[in-house]
Amino acid sequence: MKRALLSIVAGIFVLILLGAIAVYIIGQRTPTEDPIVKTSEGTASDESPIFPELVGTSLLLEQVGFPSELSGDFKLVVVSYDVSQQPDVDEWLPALEELNEAFPQLAGYYIPLLPKSAADSSVFIIGGMAAAAKSDVDRARTIVVFTNVEAFNRLVNVPDLESIQLFLLDQNQHILWQGSGHYNEKILDELRAVLQGALE
Repeated sequence: MKRALLSIVAGIFVLILLGAIAVYIIGQRTPTEDPIVKTSEGTASDESPIFPELVGTSLLLEQVGFPSELSGDFKLVVVSYDVSQQPDVDEWLPALEELNEAFPQLAGYYIPLLPKSAADSSVFIIGGMAAAAKSDVDRARTIVVFTNVEAFNRLVNVPDLESIQLFLLDQNQHILWQGSGHYNEKILDELRAVLQGALE
């Protein structure tokens, strides 16, 4: 009886150890590149900043270069910095879904942007988000990025991590419009007007 109990405990210990090793290996393989601004051509004014190239993992567990590897002539990007900002993201989603339906050239993406130091926990973060996602469409357009968050914010002129950020990008990654914070119809109308102007 004692020997059987000891075998069970040893088996559990081995499973925990193997799980910890797997988590560590996955964490080490999670992309953590710094954001890079690639030179771009296009018709946007010279003052239009360029959205930095990021490498992340979709909730379908595919490594993705963003925004260059994603579809859509125009991309609407929602960036959050912390799980506490999820209610703000959820508040925006119905209106942004309507925009996606109204403008077929538009593709929407959600980017949880996290510090590199969180990459060791990526298996739990990405796995938890994938389990909570409602569909494979949501999983494909949610890309978790572990990067130098402060460097990203400097490149896109965001002063802090306090609010979610919204970006409208053209096909050359120029930022045509930028907004932030809680859902607001005035901000949505502004976004819609910029999008309509860009499509004319």
